[in-house]
Amino acid sequence: MKPRKLRGVVLCAGLVVAAACHSEHPVPTQLKARLAAVFHDEPSPDETRAALLRQLRSAPGATTAFPSRQTVDGFYAAHAHRLVWSGADGKPTPAATTLIAALRRAGEHGLNPEDYAASRLEMLDKELRGNGSAERLADFDLLATVSCFRYASDLATGRVHPDEVKSEWKSEAPGLDIGKPLDDALGSNDIAPFLDSLPPQHPDYVRLRQALVKLREVEAAGGWPVIPAGPKMKSGSTDPRIGQLRQRLGVAPGDRFDAALAQSVRRFQELHGIDPDGVVSDATLAELNQPAGDRIRQLELNLERWRWIPRTLGDPHVLVNIPGFDLVLSRNGQAVWRTRVVTGKVFTPTPLFSDRIVAIVIHPPWNVPESIAVNEYLPELRKNRDALERHGLKVFEGSGDKAQEINPRSVNWDRVSEAKFPYRLRQDPGAENPLGQVKFDLTNDFQIYLHDTPGGRAFSRTERDLSHGCVRVENALELANQIVSDDEKSAILAALEDPAEKHIALKAKIPVHIFYWTAWADEAGDLHFGPDVYSFDAPQRQALDKVAQKKAEARDIQRVGS
Repeated sequence: MKPRKLRGVVLCAGLVVAAACHSEHPVPTQLKARLAAVFHDEPSPDETRAALLRQLRSAPGATTAFPSRQTVDGFYAAHAHRLVWSGADGKPTPAATTLIAALRRAGEHGLNPEDYAASRLEMLDKELRGNGSAERLADFDLLATVSCFRYASDLATGRVHPDEVKSEWKSEAPGLDIGKPLDDALGSNDIAPFLDSLPPQHPDYVRLRQALVKLREVEAAGGWPVIPAGPKMKSGSTDPRIGQLRQRLGVAPGDRFDAALAQSVRRFQELHGIDPDGVVSDATLAELNQPAGDRIRQLELNLERWRWIPRTLGDPHVLVNIPGFDLVLSRNGQAVWRTRVVTGKVFTPTPLFSDRIVAIVIHPPWNVPESIAVNEYLPELRKNRDALERHGLKVFEGSGDKAQEINPRSVNWDRVSEAKFPYRLRQDPGAENPLGQVKFDLTNDFQIYLHDTPGGRAFSRTERDLSHGCVRVENALELANQIVSDDEKSAILAALEDPAEKHIALKAKIPVHIFYWTAWADEAGDLHFGPDVYSFDAPQRQALDKVAQKKAEARDIQRVGS
């Protein structure tokens, strides 16, 4: 560092202080502070401000990493280009200490601490606890601000946008205003509440975070034992691998495949989306041998998906998890009722979005979606004009109140355009109607809703991606009973006695969310894994890897004070 104090100045200042010690007139406070700065070689506020301005001017102007140069310039302009993470004594503030500690724990949220320069900030913090130049203080301050903005954005809204992964994800990530809340937190010199407010507050997110911490402990301890390939193992089997299987499942040591081990295998299968038959087949063995590191990355992906959804889900609210094939009704932050569901096939996926249940329809007719009418029924009609009769379907021409039923035999189906299908197919209420007794009307433009079904056998299957996109609900009438008022319950009971269609508008609209988690922790803390039916995990991992690479490049370009 270039010396900036002359020996004579220091001597003169020493004489002034010595004289003040024997004087009846004490040295003014401002002079004391300036003299202290002289003796301890602390840069003045003007010097740190000039150093900060130099750093801001030299920062690269074009970078894809958040925050942008304009964002950082605006933040410091609002603070008159003064340091915000160091005090008048030239030492990092308690807020800076809290920030560094939070960045060090970023891994608990599935984030990488070094994406936020945690190690470098810690190094600079220790250096500034000794004696820091104006340039070093500016380095630390600017790096802390950039890291804080980047961490807040990633933790609150995610590192990638869902559009970069899959078009089926329609739910919008919450907005985020970092500047004002951060200003308020810095003003009180306590940023812990601000940092704590950033991640999703939903109990499911918290439980998944806790599961991630435990998995990291498993990985640090060496992971799980690998069970070699071999024939199927089941009750009564004798196999040298049974000891390893018992160790993997945490069952008491032994060499027999007994009832206790079979029960543990079934429980493992239930937690991993496998038919719980108690047999260690190739599919079960593959899940048993998944490395802990791979599971950690899977949890990181799912924590990221939680950041893509609205912060407030509503109370009460309905949540459908497609890989889990289940529906949960929550009140006051607690799951109060759940049931199984059937969701869209791979080629007719259920979109992921948030909506509201606005009405319940008792004995609903089925208005066949145009895609189903064109792709499934039109080919049948071209072969046989009576094909709809066995399905109980009717053909209508026109729309709304002007729609008229026509005889399908009067239409030359070979000449009907697939691109501009001019008819509407409908099935009246009844025992064969695929919507069953009740339909839950939503407001979305995807023509997606929740509904009952007359075919209950599908719910016994482990993987239930079987529909054309809508969500079939087991025990649908009970769901209706759970979400409506007493008056609406009475209306439903009366409507069930009449075979005619009945539309019951709900006074309280119920938020419903259809999301996609391949890993989740239940209320007991047990970690579940579901099938990646729509192949989300791999492209999301690729998108995150690209972001990580860009951040690494940005760290190299924007490294300050090195």
